[in-house]
Amino acid sequence: MQFSIPVQFSYNGENYMAAMGPFEHSTEREFALTVNRRAIDECDDLRALKPVAKNLLEGWSSMQTAVQSLMMENIQLRQALAQRDNDMKAAEDLLREASEIVEQYDRQSRRAKRSLWPW
Repeated sequence: MQFSIPVQFSYNGENYMAAMGPFEHSTEREFALTVNRRAIDECDDLRALKPVAKNLLEGWSSMQTAVQSLMMENIQLRQALAQRDNDMKAAEDLLREASEIVEQYDRQSRRAKRSLWPW
């Protein structure tokens, strides 16, 4: 079973809506869901249902924490990549400027007289 998680985030001052995924339930996750569904279906006593509900609630809470951590990590990675791109562009501009200065100096030195004494 595949599913996606809708995500709304702010990046570089703009709001975006994206989908994380698609994800697939692992066989272990499917087994846990099946076991808990069966426990709920077979339960006739409210006292017996409480531990199952608490177990599901704790599992859901852990999954939410993991998803939030992954989303934050993803956003931070995107911001780091954007900063790296900006830094690379600035470095490229500096190299281009330095290259132009070196070429200008080279042209000036070629035009200069080659003799030891300028007169």
